[in-house]
Parts: sequence; structure tokens; C-alpha cells
Amino acid sequence: MSQDLKLKRFGRYLILDHLVDGGMAKICRARFLGEQANKIVAIKMIQQQFSNDPAFVQMFKDELKVTFGLIHPNIAQTYDYGEVENVLYTAMEYVDGKNLKQYLDRLKKRKFVFPVEISTYIISQVSQALHYAHTFTDKLTGKTFNIVHRDVSPHNIMMTYDGAVKVIDFGIAKAETNSEATQAGTIKGKLSYLAPEYLDGLELDHRYDQFAVGITLWEMLCSKKLFSAANDLAVLKKIQACDIPVPSTINPNVPPELDEIVLKALSKERSNRFKNMDALNRALVRFLYSTFPEFNATDLAYFAKELFKEDIFKDRERLKEYGKIDIKPYLNDFDSSHAKKDIYEGIDASTVEALIVTKKENREIDLDLNENHTGTLSVDLTRTTKRNNFNEIISKENERIQSALNDVPALQRAKTRTRTRTRVRRAEPVALSHPSYKRPEKKSSRVIRVAMMLTMLAGGGYLSLPFIKSKTGSSKVDRTIATKKKTDDTNNIVDIIKANDTKGIIFFENYDPSSSIVINGEQVPFSNLGIKLNLNEKHRIKVSKKNHSPFYHSVLLTSTNRTTKVHIKDLKYREEGILNSGKVFPPGTILKYRYQNETFNKKMPFSNYIMPAGSHQAIIINKKHKIEKRIMLNIKKDKIHNLR
Repeated sequence: MSQDLKLKRFGRYLILDHLVDGGMAKICRARFLGEQANKIVAIKMIQQQFSNDPAFVQMFKDELKVTFGLIHPNIAQTYDYGEVENVLYTAMEYVDGKNLKQYLDRLKKRKFVFPVEISTYIISQVSQALHYAHTFTDKLTGKTFNIVHRDVSPHNIMMTYDGAVKVIDFGIAKAETNSEATQAGTIKGKLSYLAPEYLDGLELDHRYDQFAVGITLWEMLCSKKLFSAANDLAVLKKIQACDIPVPSTINPNVPPELDEIVLKALSKERSNRFKNMDALNRALVRFLYSTFPEFNATDLAYFAKELFKEDIFKDRERLKEYGKIDIKPYLNDFDSSHAKKDIYEGIDASTVEALIVTKKENREIDLDLNENHTGTLSVDLTRTTKRNNFNEIISKENERIQSALNDVPALQRAKTRTRTRTRVRRAEPVALSHPSYKRPEKKSSRVIRVAMMLTMLAGGGYLSLPFIKSKTGSSKVDRTIATKKKTDDTNNIVDIIKANDTKGIIFFENYDPSSSIVINGEQVPFSNLGIKLNLNEKHRIKVSKKNHSPFYHSVLLTSTNRTTKVHIKDLKYREEGILNSGKVFPPGTILKYRYQNETFNKKMPFSNYIMPAGSHQAIIINKKHKIEKRIMLNIKKDKIHNLR
């Protein structure tokens, strides 16, 4: 294990490393100490100066009210919360991936854009999450929370490497459970993702989040910020004007149907937007599968693993190091500092004795004492030991009970009681997060219900243990579930084409959305997932752009070389002229010429035909009239030329 690994116990969690350091909080990756010791969570720890601020503490509580009940596959779940060493924290679902902003930055660095189908799918998942939050109802009270996230942006949309989409950070969400309104003059949310109604001072509802979702989709399709300017005031003016460029004017790969969806979500007048996020989601899904019928959700996983292949490999190696950590010292430290104090504090000697006996038997226990610690003590027992072995075990443990009791601080403070009546009942489920919880060992398939009456005489040590055995049958339950074979995240993208051995994949680097790709004479849509082509065939590639010299390349995919990357060279601006043929040539005549290793055939007559400037050898052919005339075309920049 690396020497630079610095570990620290934080309550019932072992802090592994820092993920994000913010102004008010820092988020760390941590390992749960307990029954689920292999579970990794994200711990959001509030900076101590804010943990001592009553206003911030109230905001922290408001966030918990909003998020703790949200359970949805597209929302990162909150598991736990509390305070450790005067630091407020929440334990959340650890999302093993990157946020959408990191995706956009990585794609921009590689001069890629989000594929249209992937962008649509991600936003459809976000829409599902927000619709659930907007309509969330407390199951216990039946009250609708009317949650508005208010901070939807690429920063708060996470995608796992396995292709799951998660909305995070409801920290400033508006809900009816909030204790106070937003202070006048403060802006909550990221400036570039505000909606016009916010600036107009209107009451916010679910349509506010819809506008932010529309901005996010626009930016994914266009690979640039929608509202950006030199200063904040200029940004606010742009938002208020709400002049939205049509996405297809920036990215020609965007179909008109998707243009319409984006512009509707970005309507300045919120009454013109979709009725709710479910309506937006339905429109996106309808477009997605009508335009890309073969799209599958796993395409996002392949896309993520290819885009962050190096990051995944490094992080997996890091996690393997964390997996080698011996957590026993941290568990013992947690048990000694919390469990004993929590369990034994304020309990008398007779109670502790019964407690230790039952714990030695690996049984679940739950103490239920009244305020005066007298009367009825309820102890929950779930035994896996047969009746005929119980007395033998008790006799062996009696010799060690006294020494064990001496280690319990509560005994030194216990009050003398004349009699304590104890009732034993069958165990109810105990929360896994409870510090005293420990799963019983499964030594037998039979579960014996024991009713035990403990009678302690003052100053005496007599213990009576009558038995009542329950008739419970045992049956083996098939708990086998379908499991998906894990694959190494660092595998090549060959996994994509395992289902079809006759295909290979070409990936393009440095692609410009305003250019077009032609393979073997047919135009194909660009995709970051790659373009599937037949094996053992030579494929001719042409990348062209208006007023630019095209890029040419040839590729041969084989069974041993199923994938390849083609780096598109920057297309150079091309000087052009115009050529007219006139009507001096009979119908069926063709002008044939070559340019950059490509042959062009132009039917004559023609007019205003754009040709690259320069000298070109050409042939005028008409087989019917047996015409074959070789000529030299001298095309000058921005000049009109006529064939005679």
C-alpha cells in the first residue's frame, strides 16, 4: 500500500481521500465501519466555522428534510447524517464517475462534442429524477413537498462509469418544509443557469428547473456556454433577453425535432414550456428512439469508459489499495469509544450481566428502560444454539462474567435495587447503523424462541432460566440472483462489438461539428461511440467542410485490429472560383477532373459550379457523340470562368 495514504476515522466512517474541497464543505470518500465494511460512501463535511453558525445549521437541516426521503435511481441517496467532533456531516451514495461538467471539459479538450443520442438520453434521465422530486410526497404524512432543485447545472449531474445518471446536491432546494425564505438580494444557484422569472422576482416552481435543464441540453449539443459574457451584469441581461440560438445552426447534427424540444424548454414565458418534467421526458424519449432506434442505455457506459479510460484505471488501482486496509483497529477504536458507552451507560449490575451473557451468545439485543431504570427490562434474543447446549455455555461463561463486568464503567455508578423484573421477547429488526448492532453467526438453520425470567435477589447471584421452545420450521431459500460478469474497466472498446464479430469501429479525433463525414461514398453521422464498419474491407474516408480543403484517409479493419482512431487534420481554408459550362455542349456530356486524389464527375451543362482555385486537368466526355476532349482549367480566386 502506498505510503502517502493518510487514513482517519470519522465517527463510524474511515476517511480514505478527498474528492472535492469547497468553501463551505468538503466531500471525502469513506468506508463504512461495521457490518457493511466494504461499502464506500461520500461524506459531505461542513467546515467547522459553518457548523457553529445557527443560520447555516438550519439550512443544513432543511437540506436533510428535502433529501433524506428521496429514493430514486436517478438521485444520489442520502444514507446518514449527524455531528462528529462539532462537525456536521451527511453520508451519501458514492457515485463512481464524473460530473457532466467534467465530461464537457474532457470532450472540448479532445475537440469532440456530445453525441446527440447520448445528450438526449442523459437529459431524459435528469428529467425523470426532477419530476420525482417535484411531485415527492411524504409517505407518513401524505404531504407534497413541492421541491424545486434551483441548482440544476452540469456540476450537479453525475454519470457513473457504468452508465447511470444521478442528480446531486439539493442543498439550496426550495420546499415547503424549509424554515425560512431566501434573503432578499441574494442569488441562489449558478448565475449562468438562472431562469428569466428569477430576475423578475416571480415565485419559483418546477418550470424553473426545466429552464436550467434546457440550458444544460443546449450546451451539450453546442459544446459552448449559452449565457456567457465579460461580467455578471452582462450575463443577467442576456438571461433577461432570452435570445436562444437554434442548436442546429451551431451543430448541424442536431435534427429539427430536437431543436423544437430545446427551444420549448427554454421559452422565456414559462407558460410556454412543457407542462412538467414528465412531459419533457416523454418528448425526449419519443425523439430518441424514433431517430436512433438502436440506441441502448449501455452506450453511455461504453462512452464513459472510453472517455475516462486512464482515470478509471488509476482509480481502480487506488481502490485496490484501500481494499487491503486492515479495518480491525478502526473498528475496535470505534467500538471502544462509542459502543460500550452507548450500551452500558446507566444500567445496573444485573442488567449488564444479562447483557453480557446474551452478547457472548452472539444474539441481537435491545434495551428498553424507563427513566428510573426500574420495572421492565426488555431484552431481544434470537438464538441459534440448541437448548441442550445452552446450560453448558452459560456455565463456561459464568467464570468470565465477573471479570467482564469489572471493565464496565456503569457498574461503578449502579444503584442498588431490591428487585428488577425482566421480560424477554423476540428480536425486532435493528438498524444497521446502530453502533451496537452485530449480525449473529449462522450456526444452525433453526431459530429458537426463548422466554427468560431473570430474578435477582439483593446481594444474591441466583439465576433461573426456564425455557419455552417455539415450533419454527426451517427451509432453504434460493437466494441466487442473476449476476452480470464483471469486466475490467480498462478493457478496450472492443467490448462494444463482441456481439457482432463481423464489425469493427473507427473513432474520430479532432472532429468539427460543422464538417461532414463520407465513408465509401456515403455520408454518415458522427458519433463519439465510434462508427461501426465491416471487417476485412478497405474503407475510404472523406471529411469535408464548406470553403475548406477536405481530409482524406483510408482504413482497413481486421479481426486482430478491430478498432482504430483517425485524427482529422485541421481543414485548411480553400480559395475557390466559379465555373459555368454554357450550352455549347450536348446533353449527356460530363466534365471529369481529379482533385486531391478524388475524381469528380459533373453533368453538363451547369452554372455557378464552385471549384477550388488552381490548375486542374480535366476531360470533357460524351460517349454518345464520341467526344473526349482534354483541357486545363485555370480557376482563380473569386473569379467567374466560362467553358467554351
